[in-house]
Amino acid sequence: MLLFIEGYPYRLDDMVRDNLTIRDVLKDVVSVPVKEERYAFGYVGYCYSKTAKDVIFFLPKVVLTGEQNEENGDDTIFGASPQEIIDFESDKIKSKFTEDGCKEYKEFLSTLSIWIYRTISVYKQTHNDNILESKEYQTESRGRKQKHNTLLDVIIALRDFNRDNQDYFTFIVKNVHSGYNRINWNKTIASSQAFIQNATPVYIEPVNRKKMVNFDEELLVVYFSILNYIRETHGFSFEINIHYHLISPDKLRRIYIKKNLGCRRLKQIKYKYFSDKALRIWDLCYAFFDREYKIAMNRQSEDFLLAKDFDHIFEVMIDTLIGGNDKQNLPKELTEQKDGKLVDHMFIGQGLIEQSDLQSELTYYIGDSKYYKRSKNDRTQLGDKSIYKQYTYARNVIQWNMNLFLDGDNNGEQPQLRDALTEGYNPIPNFFISARIPDKRNGGSKFLSFDDRELKTQEGAIQLNRQFENRLFDRDTLLLCHYDVNFLYIVSLYGRDNKSAQSTWREYVRKEFRSRIQSTLNQLYTFRTIQPREGMDCYQFIQDNFQRLNGKLYRPKTDSNYLVLALMKEEEPDIWATLHVKPVTIRSEVDKNKELLDSLQTHFYVSKPFMLDTELHVENIDKVGTLNKLPKPESKNILTGLVRKADVDYADFCSHTAKTYTMERIPTAINVMDIRYFLPMVGGDIDGYYKVEKVYFGTKNGRPCLKLNLSTFISLGEDRVPIYRIKMQPGELISNELMVRLYERRI
Repeated sequence: MLLFIEGYPYRLDDMVRDNLTIRDVLKDVVSVPVKEERYAFGYVGYCYSKTAKDVIFFLPKVVLTGEQNEENGDDTIFGASPQEIIDFESDKIKSKFTEDGCKEYKEFLSTLSIWIYRTISVYKQTHNDNILESKEYQTESRGRKQKHNTLLDVIIALRDFNRDNQDYFTFIVKNVHSGYNRINWNKTIASSQAFIQNATPVYIEPVNRKKMVNFDEELLVVYFSILNYIRETHGFSFEINIHYHLISPDKLRRIYIKKNLGCRRLKQIKYKYFSDKALRIWDLCYAFFDREYKIAMNRQSEDFLLAKDFDHIFEVMIDTLIGGNDKQNLPKELTEQKDGKLVDHMFIGQGLIEQSDLQSELTYYIGDSKYYKRSKNDRTQLGDKSIYKQYTYARNVIQWNMNLFLDGDNNGEQPQLRDALTEGYNPIPNFFISARIPDKRNGGSKFLSFDDRELKTQEGAIQLNRQFENRLFDRDTLLLCHYDVNFLYIVSLYGRDNKSAQSTWREYVRKEFRSRIQSTLNQLYTFRTIQPREGMDCYQFIQDNFQRLNGKLYRPKTDSNYLVLALMKEEEPDIWATLHVKPVTIRSEVDKNKELLDSLQTHFYVSKPFMLDTELHVENIDKVGTLNKLPKPESKNILTGLVRKADVDYADFCSHTAKTYTMERIPTAINVMDIRYFLPMVGGDIDGYYKVEKVYFGTKNGRPCLKLNLSTFISLGEDRVPIYRIKMQPGELISNELMVRLYERRI
């Protein structure tokens, strides 16, 4: 097995093995420049080199975990450079690592190579695009055609069958020595050592009473000889627990492969097998011999499966494992945005504030996958372009959603991002996903593990875009977080193509996204619930204090009688510093927060601070008011007055041409500043009222009085209705509604 790393600049004239250079080994399988001394291959995948007579893997660049050679600064794998690790059987490698280290790293690279190949194979099943280069091959199988894309497909199938059928092999060993070919137990126990399997002793080399030719055994000898050949020749790791006298790798190559004895002998004995598993072993062995023979005879010139744009495959992997089919079910306008932006990953999930499964109360999760090589500090460095592109995704989604509701086209099928009462916006979780292989220094027990499924938060990898400070629920406040996934786990999960296992991880990682973004918000903001006090016009309070409250309040449920308040914390200055928020800004906003809390207390019950968690808990409070808009109280702005028949202006009031009115007795039970109209009781009757232009104090006969300047007369009707002393006294301030009821005799 020869190993190359995607994107690493190799010295093409360096020796690999047997006086063969990198240029020699690769020239018949991939394009190699003639004049270049160094060249970086952009492939990931598998090919077979006839020149080297070995399989070749191009591994993804993420295997370069950021560890560097102290002397020259080159990227390394396990402390060795990609140039050194091409041939893991070389003396250079064996001198660089311990025997156990060599075995561990070799097994890891072997396993990773197979998972990478499987990943590309799974991708190929659903994506027929130009990033793949492959060659398919048909082989005979019990009278039908069995497709094996490459030699590696056959090797993987052989390995998997061996791993999954250990009990079957043990059963065969036990049963082939029963009956006529019965075991001589006395001689067996005396002369051989037992192998313990499932707490049961198994004798690998039993002594028979009478030796017979057994076709099952012959097939197993061939099968395990092939496994041993692959292990010794190509460097793949196999466990062979059945100790038959195997055909040596050299004999297998010279006679069974090059002289095609393997295929001929299998054809001679194939009629003896009827069980499904025996037939499967026969198929696998025949496919291997047939494939190797044609390669040895140069009859099959091409054997490869390569991807030249693996970052796209990584994107598809993440989208499949995290998004599932959700992205396909979203409107095209969200994922293929009108400004040309194509969203990598998107799904709808529970909001960050309230745990709810109602469609209108959910939110959009927007992600972007980054297939980057790790930096020296074990981080993925993001460019400004990627960051601002992610903000643009979110802004476009918000605007599309707003247009939907403004046009009245939603029908409850999409989340409602804006709360109509507070004009606060439901935060949109926005994140990056990077591939990571834990290095030896930081990985601990997870080093080289294919089972580590955890989502990792990149240290300090938080971005905050805003137009205003201290406004979490503003439409322009966008939080962007950065997470790592174990690349080894991802390729194995995708490569298995197990929908149930993928669904389980999808559920886990979505919960983690929500929980971890909530944790970040808990570091930045203090959260409280506020509930209206009974008898207070809280709706009007919000309207009157809109500028102070904008972006700080959000109603997570459209019918809830509580709001969530988010205010900037001062307890976490370090995280604010990483977001480039100045200490003076924090202090100023915190001071404003204290004033705001005092003001809110007049109209609302304000809870103690709480942390965003799985579920939002709201206190039960007696005598809670309402957040609904209250009807406006009657406006009492019409002053009543008496015009006697003996008054000098009686005729003017009768003809509706009066310009002034003097009230000799100033009313004390009213606020004269509220007077907007005057209702004259002319001779005790009413038929209309005047608009008041001016109200002022004067004197009459040396005594203070109230004076009104009148303008437009407004008629109530043609009739004159008596109300003086019957229903009304002069000097009262009444509403328009009451005046109309008096005139219409409804009182």
